[in-house]
Amino acid sequence: MRQYTPILFMVITLGLVAAAIFYLSRRFTLFFPTPGMKGWVWIFSLGLVFAFVGSIGFSELTNRFVAAWSLAGSILLGAFILLLLSLAVTDLLHMAFRPSPALRGWLTVGLTLLLTGYGVWNAYHFRVKEVTLPIRGLTREIRAVHLTDIHLGNSRGKKELERIVRITKELEPEIILNTGDLFDSKTHFNGNEDVRDAFQTITVPHYFVFGNHDEQVGLRQVLRRAEERGVTLLMNEVAHYGELQIAGLNNMRADSRSFDIHAVNDSTSIEGVLKNMEINPERPLIVLHHRPDGISYMAEAGTDLLLTGHTHAGQMFPFTLIAKWMFGYN
Repeated sequence: MRQYTPILFMVITLGLVAAAIFYLSRRFTLFFPTPGMKGWVWIFSLGLVFAFVGSIGFSELTNRFVAAWSLAGSILLGAFILLLLSLAVTDLLHMAFRPSPALRGWLTVGLTLLLTGYGVWNAYHFRVKEVTLPIRGLTREIRAVHLTDIHLGNSRGKKELERIVRITKELEPEIILNTGDLFDSKTHFNGNEDVRDAFQTITVPHYFVFGNHDEQVGLRQVLRRAEERGVTLLMNEVAHYGELQIAGLNNMRADSRSFDIHAVNDSTSIEGVLKNMEINPERPLIVLHHRPDGISYMAEAGTDLLLTGHTHAGQMFPFTLIAKWMFGYN
């Protein structure tokens, strides 16, 4: 049954996309009758194809045209979801206030543009969240910074990484814990070796585990580029920092019985790897893994703190709820 999961997921996704296109086309035919139902179906269908290809189809190609298409596609894909949400809001308003179809249409478009603009602004304005965590066995405070899912590629590059490193250094951490997806395309692999130079200015230990996007664009190259800039790779191994044990796990399934489209489908699993790692149960343990999976096995191993990424906390509604449902943790 597991081998059919991707097919089932694809069928459900395509069904939802078709339903969304039909819903949008019906409403926009009411709001703006010219180009008619068929016209709106074509507009939304081609727009979605453009967005999908741009946002997920260019991990291998590297040029300015591709970078522009990728950025536009990602924004358009988000705008499509926000358009559906905005339309749901104006449909509710219609039940109470009965505005004209044209006014409903412009309200829907305006709300979508407003939310999309905020989303783009929010994506490039980084914020720091400080959390104080009591951990058994620590006799002194350790100041750490957790980085994850930087996604260097067609949408992010040298300037963004320099800003991230500058903010990180201003926090004066003792250690940096990085849970992967450093790259999401090969844009910075050809002749742009300086994209990671900011990492070389970091003078404290910087531990890294890879994510699914790192694997997709070429894991060997990602690991080599990270290591060349002073990053310590943890690949199913334990590092020691003072009283801390830091276990870094490869991107893998929780156990041999589970299936995950974003994990390498080989024989390794969190359940099996943790059992074979040299972990001292008397010392505090931090686990780094790209995805919030296999948490019960980490608890059995005596993990005091798990740091992960991958879900982006769902990134936007309603995926915030979906990610919480799928993983249990955002």
